[in-house]
Amino acid sequence: MASDVEKMKPSRYIDGEYWELKDSLRREIEHNDLFTQRFDLPMDELREITLKRAKFLLSLPQCRQQFADQLANKKGFISSSLAIGEVFSCVDMSVGVKMGVMAWLFGGAVMNLGSQQHVVKWFQPLKDLEFTGMFAMSEKGHGSNVRNILTEAHYDSKTQEFIITTPCEDAQKFYIGNALQGNYAAVFAQLIIGQESKGPHCFIVPIRDAEGNLYPGVSVTDMGLKEGLNGVDNGILHFTGARTPRENLLNRFADVSAEGVYTTSIPSHNARFNAMLAALVATRLALSNQATASMKVALEIAIRYAFKRVQFGPGDGPEVPIMHYQTHQLRLMPNLATCLAVTFANRYAADMLDDDFFYKRDLVDDRAIQALASGLKAYATWENLQCLQTCRECCGGMGYMTENRLAGLKQDCDVFVTFEGDNTVLYQQVVKELLAVFGQKLGDNRVLQTLSVLQQETAEYIKTSMFAVGTESVTSAMGMMKALSFREGRMLRKLAGRMLKKVGDGEEAFQAWNSCLDHTQALAKCHIQRVCLEQFVAAVDRCPYQQEKDILNKFCLLYGTHALYTDRAWYLEHGYYTPANTKELRQQLLSLCAETCNHAVYIVEAFHTPRISVHAPIAGVPSTKAPWAYYPEPGAENPLVGIDVDAIRRTTPLQSKL
Repeated sequence: MASDVEKMKPSRYIDGEYWELKDSLRREIEHNDLFTQRFDLPMDELREITLKRAKFLLSLPQCRQQFADQLANKKGFISSSLAIGEVFSCVDMSVGVKMGVMAWLFGGAVMNLGSQQHVVKWFQPLKDLEFTGMFAMSEKGHGSNVRNILTEAHYDSKTQEFIITTPCEDAQKFYIGNALQGNYAAVFAQLIIGQESKGPHCFIVPIRDAEGNLYPGVSVTDMGLKEGLNGVDNGILHFTGARTPRENLLNRFADVSAEGVYTTSIPSHNARFNAMLAALVATRLALSNQATASMKVALEIAIRYAFKRVQFGPGDGPEVPIMHYQTHQLRLMPNLATCLAVTFANRYAADMLDDDFFYKRDLVDDRAIQALASGLKAYATWENLQCLQTCRECCGGMGYMTENRLAGLKQDCDVFVTFEGDNTVLYQQVVKELLAVFGQKLGDNRVLQTLSVLQQETAEYIKTSMFAVGTESVTSAMGMMKALSFREGRMLRKLAGRMLKKVGDGEEAFQAWNSCLDHTQALAKCHIQRVCLEQFVAAVDRCPYQQEKDILNKFCLLYGTHALYTDRAWYLEHGYYTPANTKELRQQLLSLCAETCNHAVYIVEAFHTPRISVHAPIAGVPSTKAPWAYYPEPGAENPLVGIDVDAIRRTTPLQSKL
């Protein structure tokens, strides 16, 4: 008989390379009263407990080691950081975001935009919690368009300080996390030397001292209650001549001498700006990872409930679990498949970033990771919201109760689709990168460009039409990857052709782009789906455990089938699929949802989410606050009925699945 360790091995593959790190953190959380879920706290107390949780987690040796690994540029520090972020986001999304702002956003700006002196002065003390930071980029009048932010940093050569100023209401730094509790801010502002703007640069600006007193020239406004993430203290920063030393300019790409002479290694304002933003690409991947963590928690709650909640049944027979209904399977199983697909794509992107950092490559030159990180952030956060809504509906009225976590997850994750880049804008960025790579192959002559696009369109259509795909079933993984590649390539060439024609006909470039934005959204999503499917297939191939390999392969096929069947109209319109093909896809979708349903509990258990984080009574976690919501295993009694729940809390810790 297989030992418990042997039984655990397959699920470790799903949990990822850093499963040991994640498990050690889960053990720190599982029986710690600090992480008991509370939904009835006023905002001030919620912020305070979020700060306590964040500081406790940052003080753990695993997190301190993570800081050391990043300082040493140890291979894999991006991937291990995402693993840590996933665990913390499952516990409490406010904690995940708060920690991301305090350490990794602020710290990432120092590491990626500063020099060694900044790392020593600002990053190393973070691991000792000597202070906490914040990240001040967005303004009231400018969010995604960072290039045109209005905050100003004027250099005063007499005092060798930068004077940080908010010149108008639209220049106020909005939605700044940790604004009510943090000590320093990484502030993006237009650097002004004399009367000339050198473009956006990043400065470390003192906000408040160790006793919590604001420094001169700094004012902070509490933004108050939000839809969610109320454990994060978002505020508005307003500067009226706040001063910061010259040395606090993060000077990896540009510097100002004591005399006020500006020097830069990248003379072009646009190129320098792009290099600055490229260095911060890991934060977008972190959001994709956090969104996936939310999906894992929600799906575990909904799936466990669906196997316990019974309703209706055949004739006079017993009622059956709602998971046995085809409609329920069709709603939950594609979401579980998408969660797995994005998980493997996130790890692939993290590996790419780890290589770039380890080999000290300029991220601005890695267009593939720029497009992938932006696209994954948009795709994962949108899919997460859709998944959360579906899980809530699949749990009926019970899913509407705060105690069952789904409502809180929806509220906390709603903002993900618009912060760190509005998703529609990020999808545009994906397509701009795809067009840039495509354009490199065409040269500069517009007539030749147009002819080349037309020739490629004809050649690719011949190669990938239905006459050319007969060797592969439309329902196979290879057939589905080929279909997604066909769509991506076709849309890219069509978009290039549309843009060339519009500009060639004299249309202004901005208007030409604006009139094609519908095209960009569909193309970007297809690109990310294609990458997700490819990485899912690769993950299945790498899996060393045959049983798990077979299970993952079913979910992989389900992901591809669902993506293609959802967009079947496009394939029919373009003659790639026949009606018979789409019927095959539909039949496979139905059968795979039924098959994967049998493995759904195994998959969510492989996520190893601590029960204190799952929390929901409907997922089988007893609750002292809502004993009426508990659903026992079939045949078991509700342990809370008629029992002193306080006694249970004192004597019966939640059992860990680790």
